[in-house]
Amino acid sequence: MAGASIPDTLVPVHTLVLWLHLIQAHPAAAGRRADWWRNTTAVVWQLILHTGPDMVTSPRKGATWALLAAKAGVSRRTLADRLRWLREIGALFTLVSGSTPRYRPGCRGGRVDDGLGNLAAQYVLTAPQAVLDAMDPEELERLTAMPHPAPGALTEELWQDVPWPVEVLPVEVTRTPSVSMVALSDNTSPVYAREESGQNGTSPATPERTWPSTVTPETKPQMLEACRRLREDVHVLRRISPKHLRSLLRSALIAGATVSDVKHMLNVQPDGRPWGYTDEPRWLPGWIRYRLAAWIDESGALLAQLPSQAVAEANRRRLREQSERAEQRAEAERNRAAPDPALLASLRRRLEAVRRGAGRAGGAEGRVA
Repeated sequence: MAGASIPDTLVPVHTLVLWLHLIQAHPAAAGRRADWWRNTTAVVWQLILHTGPDMVTSPRKGATWALLAAKAGVSRRTLADRLRWLREIGALFTLVSGSTPRYRPGCRGGRVDDGLGNLAAQYVLTAPQAVLDAMDPEELERLTAMPHPAPGALTEELWQDVPWPVEVLPVEVTRTPSVSMVALSDNTSPVYAREESGQNGTSPATPERTWPSTVTPETKPQMLEACRRLREDVHVLRRISPKHLRSLLRSALIAGATVSDVKHMLNVQPDGRPWGYTDEPRWLPGWIRYRLAAWIDESGALLAQLPSQAVAEANRRRLREQSERAEQRAEAERNRAAPDPALLASLRRRLEAVRRGAGRAGGAEGRVA
């Protein structure tokens, strides 16, 4: 399949060092959060590892979406987003779009086999010509002449060739649809929603249990499980071990904080203002202690109400009001069914007196007439 030609506004980079410098110095990358940079760096690094001397990614070396996402530790959606961002800033150009016979033009939805099989996307590492022209000549010469290792030497892992054609689906700006190929024969196999695990493949895979985000841990093992959940939810906390994180959060967890409370304390100040995001923390333990100090004093007492406590108090108030209204309705029903005997007797006496008075008045009028 013929690939697309590189436009005149882009040129292939001469060195990987220059390519990394252009990505890090791009204005669109300024102000990004630490977790965004972590995933972007992982994707960029995998592109470097699977790029040949011609600065073109090679599917035979594992440059497929499935392997790139797995090696980078990101989802396919995140990988697609970072590739889109690299294309937008001019750091990446798609030479060949990934496709399968089902979606390739001329294959009639997979009913016609063109003999190409599944084609993986191929990208070339590029740089905008205008950016290179605007760079300082000495800096450009330094980055271009800087020696860089071959892509295979950037990692100790021994990459093995992937069988061709590789098993990929279309890799466009839209996300890859997780669908199966159209069978060209009458024998079809069922499609399962979940992969099977086990020796015989008879039991479905069971997801790993994690600590609930709305439950306060009480024991040390429970606190450790809560810290593991925090490291899964907050990327910046993965730089320290779960035990170290438990030591840093012990005062907050003892005070009754849940996983959701800890994430709120690390992102929002007690007065409701969000903490400012500037850059990835250089010293993560100090960063955690500084932000928790606004919520908890040295003795471990809370300086402000936690979100879970506010929700619990609102629930208690709501239940109390509902109980009071239910008692009032029940009391009204009881009074309606069985009125007060004393009040009923008083009303009867008043009614009888009115009747007697009316009778005497009628008799007097008759005598006068």
